Amino acid sequence: MKAVQQRLHDLGFDPGPVDGQFGPGTEQAVWAFEALVEDRPYQEQTGEVTDALWQRMQQPLAFRPRRSHGPGSTHMEIYLPLQTAIVFRDDQAVLITHISSGELDEQGKPALWCELVTYNTDEYGQPLDEPVTRDECGYSKTPGGVFEFYRRYEGNRVGPLGGMWNPVYFNYGIAVHGARNVPREPASHGCIRIPMHIADYFPSLVDNGDRVWVWDGVKEPEEQTDDDMLPSFNFRNPDATTTTSSTSSTTTTVPATTLPPTTVPPTTASTVPAATTASGTTTSNPNG
Repeated sequence: MKAVQQRLHDLGFDPGPVDGQFGPGTEQAVWAFEALVEDRPYQEQTGEVTDALWQRMQQPLAFRPRRSHGPGSTHMEIYLPLQTAIVFRDDQAVLITHISSGELDEQGKPALWCELVTYNTDEYGQPLDEPVTRDECGYSKTPGGVFEFYRRYEGNRVGPLGGMWNPVYFNYGIAVHGARNVPREPASHGCIRIPMHIADYFPSLVDNGDRVWVWDGVKEPEEQTDDDMLPSFNFRNPDATTTTSSTSSTTTTVPATTLPPTTVPPTTASTVPAATTASGTTTSNPNG
């Protein structure tokens, strides 16, 4: 198992310590390898290191961006059907990670959620005099499109819908952040969850202003409309019988998201496989 972990590290994945233990980090790295090299959507990933998979790992693999940015650039590509993401620097993969994005319903659409949501800050991030709790609903939408990182928070950011470790925001309240639960399937409220050990250093890999390309499996990122790229905004639960708040009597609606980032114009698209052998033979093309 140490050999598998070391090979994953060498290829740009991060299974955690090379200790010979097949823990969650190693399994998540194998999921991402299956996604990119075996071209398996998340529903078909097993996390099993078979002899055939081990032989694939021995190949001289190189992972190329779907959108080339050239020397001196850093950008991130997120492939929702694969539940995998790659950070590229100078068009070279510096981090490949499994992710968990917005939960889907049985029809493959963003799942509806309804919860008691507590707000401690307003839409500008300023503390409220007293927390406000409301019965709200929303859709767990992770939009496709072209964005850029624009805000970050160090440490544990406790938001209305739970904690986020080292979040780096790129689309209103949607961030790439660490989470203890990063299952094989989409399970978040819309954010991009990554394993905690990767989230410890992820913010050091990207700067505010770096591009984020998100493939939803339906449209190319630059084909998404402005409405497509909007996240789901919370709304009051239509089935709620009462509105709950703290001792404060305020009923002012507090938006769940923060102010939007600057609109990002798309660059010229080029179709490039995400994984090729060193000789240039295509071995995988993420299902974008």
